[in-house]
Amino acid sequence: MFTDLQQAYEESIRCIRCGYCLTTCPTFVLDNTEHSVARGRNFLTRLIYEQKADFSKDSKNIIFECLLCGACIDNCASNVLTPQIMMATRQEFNKEKGQPTIQKLVFRELLLHPKRFTRAMKLASLGKRTHISNLAQALRIFSWIGKNIATMEDLLKSLPKKFLRERTDEVPEPTNPRPLKVGYFVGCGINYAYPDVGVATLKVLRKNNFQTTVLDNLCCGLPASGYGDLEAAKEMARKNIEIFEQSQCDVIVTECGSCSSFLREYDSLLKDDPEWHERAKKAREKIQDINIFLTEQKLITDFKLTDEKSVTYHDPCHLSHYQKITSQPRELIQQVEGIQLKEMNEANWCCGGAGTYNVAHPDLSIKILHRKMDNAEDSQAEVLLTSCPGCMVQLSYGARKFNKKIEVKHIVQILAESME
Repeated sequence: MFTDLQQAYEESIRCIRCGYCLTTCPTFVLDNTEHSVARGRNFLTRLIYEQKADFSKDSKNIIFECLLCGACIDNCASNVLTPQIMMATRQEFNKEKGQPTIQKLVFRELLLHPKRFTRAMKLASLGKRTHISNLAQALRIFSWIGKNIATMEDLLKSLPKKFLRERTDEVPEPTNPRPLKVGYFVGCGINYAYPDVGVATLKVLRKNNFQTTVLDNLCCGLPASGYGDLEAAKEMARKNIEIFEQSQCDVIVTECGSCSSFLREYDSLLKDDPEWHERAKKAREKIQDINIFLTEQKLITDFKLTDEKSVTYHDPCHLSHYQKITSQPRELIQQVEGIQLKEMNEANWCCGGAGTYNVAHPDLSIKILHRKMDNAEDSQAEVLLTSCPGCMVQLSYGARKFNKKIEVKHIVQILAESME
């Protein structure tokens, strides 16, 4: 990960502008302009560093409209790390132009303070369930957040009354636990939006006799990093590393593809701090995505559905492009008796969610999502599985928006159901 513009510049000059990224970039496929693809964005970073271009409104759009999906890297002969270049360039933009107030509030005052964040989400949940948020939207009470509040409101059909951290006692600890100590990293999306997924994760782990500690972790830091606030991301990383160390767990598991990816980048994020860099390297050795963990461990439960189902699978970008985790989710799916896996076209293309990309850039996001949902429908599957809560939000929204008769679930949910 690049922590300043000079490092990003040195990486960007490795781009030979060959054009192999053109066919894999979702925004270029839609826009078909040079500035909407990796080589164009990398060239802009070069021009900014060489002071041949500045941070204008147009250049801001080019820099921030990158999905950071990493698809370009897979097709790049030089393996140019465009997402990291863009994150460092966004940080430089914030230094020069100032960071939006709402971002500072979320990254510095909420994500770094989980109790405050939880209180804010409780209010959001109440507003969603009582439809007060709809009224506030109509009255433009929240207009200071931005013009895209309506999109934000529509993305989630509902918010739960009880978050995951209030429900962990629903799943008992194993009576005959294995010696391996598992720490469960709870992602923000799972805790606040999809607690049922977290309960399913605990069921799969504990019913397979893994003694599982629910960690009192913070946000992984990816949202802050994605918007160029690397200092906030570093602070979250340090606090999480301390929590990992104090837990004395043998392995840290999460079912959020975005979290597992960014947690494994802490050593790169903290490379300029020798002490924390070493601590981050030790923490990295323990981080495993749930798909890796479950395929590498011997499971004792059987997975069988009473009613047969056809499913298709969407590859989250932070699993497929960043961590190269593609076969393991499919291996887990195919372990379930009664499941028919139907591969869909462009399964590893971004769904357009990309954190809060669907709020910041709704016009581009919805076009990318429409393409994804058409592909899902063409597979003729009943269930659309994925392994990231951010993708679940986007795909569920797409099913409602485009009236697709397909149910969106996390892989651990289908595993938990098939154990009953």
